[in-house]
Amino acid sequence: MSTSPSDSIGAILRRQRMKDRLKLREVAPVADMDAALLSKVEKGIRLPTREQLQKLAAFYSTDVSEWEAKRLAEKYWRDHADNPAATAAASLILESAGIYAVNKSGGILGITSASKTPARPADSAPS
Repeated sequence: MSTSPSDSIGAILRRQRMKDRLKLREVAPVADMDAALLSKVEKGIRLPTREQLQKLAAFYSTDVSEWEAKRLAEKYWRDHADNPAATAAASLILESAGIYAVNKSGGILGITSASKTPARPADSAPS
């Protein structure tokens, strides 16, 4: 699972800012940043904090949930991309949520959800 630059949270934030024809220095204070930090976020050099992302989503009148999911995915990948077990760990996270990747000839065709409720790990089932 790699995140292409066009899918990155920084690219999304930049597209939103450009669509609204705003300058970095106009948007940055909304999220308690300076223009240089927002520029680094937009270029994918830094990730915004959860709080900064929430403030930006409110400013743009956008639901933060998809942006937060992208931020978390990018953070996970940045922290663990060099670990050979990272992909297996991501698969375990999906599996524990009842979401399974469908593979055919080594390619991922899509994601199917076994249930709407996240699966409870066996050792934490109610007694």
